[in-house]
Amino acid sequence: MLKASCLSLLIAVAVPGLCAAQGADNGAAGPDFWAVSGVSETGSLNVRSEASASAPVVIQIANGTVLRNLGCEGQGDARWCRVESPDGITVKGWVAGRFLVENAPPTEGDALVEGTPYHATGDLPCVLKSFPDATSCPFGVIRVPEKSLASIFITLPDGGQRLLEFRDGEPVEPAGTTMTSSQVEDVTEVDLDDGQERYSIFDIVYAGD
Repeated sequence: MLKASCLSLLIAVAVPGLCAAQGADNGAAGPDFWAVSGVSETGSLNVRSEASASAPVVIQIANGTVLRNLGCEGQGDARWCRVESPDGITVKGWVAGRFLVENAPPTEGDALVEGTPYHATGDLPCVLKSFPDATSCPFGVIRVPEKSLASIFITLPDGGQRLLEFRDGEPVEPAGTTMTSSQVEDVTEVDLDDGQERYSIFDIVYAGD
């Protein structure tokens, strides 16, 4: 399950006993920061592109992830809050308010997903002709902002790995393949070898907007 982190510390301990998202006012009212709370230890919270349970999932995050509050709407369990990570890049979207509690601002620091070299891990949509049942593929991403570089390591169903690199926001053709790519809103569609492999990469995975 995905645990997102970045150059600004995303993983922090929620401050207990403070108000939950359900109690915050609409708009920009409420605390400056939330922390994810109430997700199972093996689960993750979906960050969606819109305030709807049917909207596409752009990234998944774990308990304790600190998020900036950009305003909430709705009531009770149907309440949705627009959030972003403290760096304004790694996480952007809408989450169910019942999984948020008020939190202090994060401390500055460099954080990786625990036990990995990655700044974020999770699953991304994929279509693989060699594995017709596959609809998503696990990934880990390493970002080097000062070089405008992101390396996305994608695990294939047979245990193999595909490396996709983005430089200056554009995918780089892997050695030994042919590649075409297209941008649809905040998603880069990457096709390799005439459709043998297809990956959908949200901008926030490699660099943000």
